[in-house]
Parts: sequence; C-alpha cells; structure tokens
Amino acid sequence: MGRLGRSRQRIWQAMSRFPFFSRLYGRVFVIFWLTLLLVLAAVIWAQRGDPRSLHPVPISEQAHITDQLNPLVAIAAARDIPIATVVARHNQHRGHRHNRGKNTLYWVPKAARLDDFPSELRRFMSQTTEADKPMQRLVRRTMLAGPFPVMTEKEQGALYHARRWQPRLPFVLKILEKPQHLLIVTMLVSTPLLLWLAHTLTRPARRFEAASRRVASGELVTDPELERGPREFSEAGKGFNHMIRAVNQMVTGQQQLVSDISHELRSPLTRLQMARALAERELGQSDTLARIEREASQLEALIAELLTLSKLQAQGQLERASVSAESLWQPVVDDACFEANQQGKQVTVNTWPSAMLSVNVRLACSALDNVLRNAIRYADAHIVIDVQTDSNMLLICVCDDGPGVPESMLVDIFRPFYRVSAARDRQSGGTGLGLAITAQAVQQHGGQVVAQNRPTGGLVVTLRWPIS
Repeated sequence: MGRLGRSRQRIWQAMSRFPFFSRLYGRVFVIFWLTLLLVLAAVIWAQRGDPRSLHPVPISEQAHITDQLNPLVAIAAARDIPIATVVARHNQHRGHRHNRGKNTLYWVPKAARLDDFPSELRRFMSQTTEADKPMQRLVRRTMLAGPFPVMTEKEQGALYHARRWQPRLPFVLKILEKPQHLLIVTMLVSTPLLLWLAHTLTRPARRFEAASRRVASGELVTDPELERGPREFSEAGKGFNHMIRAVNQMVTGQQQLVSDISHELRSPLTRLQMARALAERELGQSDTLARIEREASQLEALIAELLTLSKLQAQGQLERASVSAESLWQPVVDDACFEANQQGKQVTVNTWPSAMLSVNVRLACSALDNVLRNAIRYADAHIVIDVQTDSNMLLICVCDDGPGVPESMLVDIFRPFYRVSAARDRQSGGTGLGLAITAQAVQQHGGQVVAQNRPTGGLVVTLRWPIS
C-alpha cells in the first residue's frame, strides 16, 4: 500500500470514530458538501482579482489620481471659474490624438441631475455613496474610480475619474463571463471529487461482486476485505463471511458424512464377499450365490462412484493441465467403440477441432466416459459424437437412438440417484451417479451440461467446455 493509500486509510479510520461519518449516508453527505464548498471557494477565489467587481482604489492609484485633480481645482479657484469649465477643457485636451484614451474626468455637483451623465457612470455612482472611500470598477474597457470629494468656497461636489483599461483580462476571468462557462468550470472542479466519491462507493460493491463470483465457482473462502469500509458494507461483509463459514461447515460436514458412510459400508461388503466365496467353496455354485455376487458388485460400484462424487464436490481448485481435445478424449472414444462393438452397436465421431483445454485429465475423461456408457447402454444401434467449437467453448454432443427421456425429467437426470422409471431403470444396470459425476466435473471446469430429446428419437447430451 502506497503513502497515499495509507493516508486515505488513516483518514477513514479517524472519520469512523464518529457514528455519522462511519455511515454511508454520512460520507455521501460530507463529500457532497465538500465538493460544493470547493467549487464555491474556487469561483470566489477566481473572482477576487476581477477588476469588473467593485473594490477600493489602491493607495498608489488613489495618490496618482489625486495629483491630477488637485491642480485642476487650484486653477478653478485661482481664476474664479467653475470647476466644470476646467474639467471640460481637460477632457477636450484629452481628445487630442497624443492624449487620446488616457484620462477623462466627470464633475458631479452636489445638486446635479444624474440623468445628464452616461448610464455606466450613473450605475457606478449609485454603488459608491461613501465619499471618504473611493472605489473603482471596470466597465467594458473603461476603469471608473471615485468619488473624490471637492469643496471650495463656491462649489461642492465630487470628481469621478475614468481611464481606458489597457491590460487584458486573465483567462480564468474570461471563462466566468458567461453562465455556460461557469457551469463548465464547476463541472471541471467537481468531476475529480465526484469520481473519487463514486470509486469509494463502488469499491465495496466490487468486492462483493468478486466474492460472489468466487462462491459461485465453488470457492467457499472468506474475504476480510469485505468487512472494511462504511458500516453498511462492513456489516453486510461480516454477514456474508459468516454465511460462507456456515455453508462451508455444512457442506464439509455433509461430504464427510457421505465419505465416512461409504468407507464404513466397504467393511461389511468385504466380509459379505468373503462369506459368499466360502459358501461357494463349500456348497458349489448356485443361482442364489450368483445373485449375491451381482448385488455385491453393484453395491461396490455404487460406493466407489459415491466416493468419487463426494471427493469431486469437496474439491475446489482442481489440478489442471493444458491438453488438446483429441489427445484427451480420443482414447475414451476408442474404448467406447470397442465396448459398443461387443454389443452390436456402432459409435461414430467427426474430426476433433484443434482446441486446447485446461482441465483435470482424470475428471474430464470420466465425464465423457459416463455419458458414452449411458448412451451405449440405451442406444438401439447407433451413437454419434458431434464435436464443434462455438466462440470460446468446445461442444461435445453425444447422440443415441434410444427411447429418450420425458421432457419433464431432462434436468433431473443429472441429480444423484435419479432414475427414469420408463426406459432407464434399475434393470438396465448402473448406479444413478454417472451423469451426476459428469455434471459436477463439467461445472467444476466452468462449463455446462444439458440434455434434450432428438426429434427423430433418442437423447442428446451436450457438454460445453471452455477453451483455454
């Protein structure tokens, strides 16, 4: 964790000491208002140096203007002429091409009518009523300053100074000239904070998403990171981890019980087989002893497959190897062809695509082998294996021409010990665990297995394997 991450974690820890900040709504409220305050502060800071706003005349500028006004007032008093005349001559002289755009003065007697002055000056005079505090403001390209009070023996009033503004406005102030510009600035200032807020709020949700994906893939492992963050998420994380521990304990206990029962059943089964062998040695062969042998063999196969299913369900991360589809399953197909030929049936398979898979070899072979044996057992004469690729998946379709399965039972045939009473029952052999082992193995590899009836009769079992 970097220095920034540690600082952020210390800030959240300090905030979590207060109940308001430890709640999600409290953090959203604080971050929202913090964003607004920062935006407002940025706008106020940008407008502090705006010459278009009313602000006091700097002392140096005030002294410079006073130095220009005092000689004019002195001339009016010495020559006994109105100040308005002296100001008019000054403005006429300003109109000369050598002095154009420098200074303009406005004389406002105490009882003057404001309608006789330009609208910009009238608006400025209405805002500057304090005679002892000259103010200035930029209006368009003219800087207005005043009032500068003047009092002689004959006249009383105030002088206002106007000069042309030469410097250009800063880029930041030009942005704030129009409402749409201010909106853009607000969005630019608030976007990083809002993105950080969204990241802060969605990070616990992403942790929950990743944890749920792990649970869906069979990894019943707790995540301490879920118990961090706002109280709403931390409490939900604690409950989620508690649920995982409870489910893990329940599943582990159930699998251990099945495994223990299967191991315990093997001891009396072994003694039963030994007793049958001793009886056959003493009494010779008989139909009863042959029946006992068949039932004992079927029970042993059931226990073996039950142990396989229990281990497969308990196994989270499989030891996998990268192999091609042909090298993986072609030996399984060859064995199925030999077994089908012994029963007078035929197995055909198309060309294997050049696809590489990351699989547990033993479980992948067992998955396809169980489906093929099931198809050979119920097929009338022909089994077809159709292999093709679809996007990033490898599809293996095993089709038989047998009686098929009722539509309502197509999903249930992959459940342990489920049997179809119509055509696929105990008389046909099997333990009812083969397709369950196939479904579990395919799901452990991130694939899917589905069954459907053929329109021409028979069953199609499709195994979808992810291609590495």
